[in-house]
Amino acid sequence: MERIPVRTRESKVTLSAWRAQLDGGAIVLVDIAGRAVYRGEGSFLGASQEKLAEVWEASVPKSEPEPDNPPLG
Repeated sequence: MERIPVRTRESKVTLSAWRAQLDGGAIVLVDIAGRAVYRGEGSFLGASQEKLAEVWEASVPKSEPEPDNPPLG
């Protein structure tokens, strides 16, 4: 997964997005005004937002949860 610059038709500024390279294509996730927008590339081109979100969630590595009581000191 890598960070990439993206432009949208609605904005005159460059935004940052996440890009995940997967088998046969890639999915780009950009946060626009607090909502997630996915863009498919390669074999994911034309896929619905729901399908892209599903594949994205399955491809994101799961990190360990933060402890409830972190050590102090």
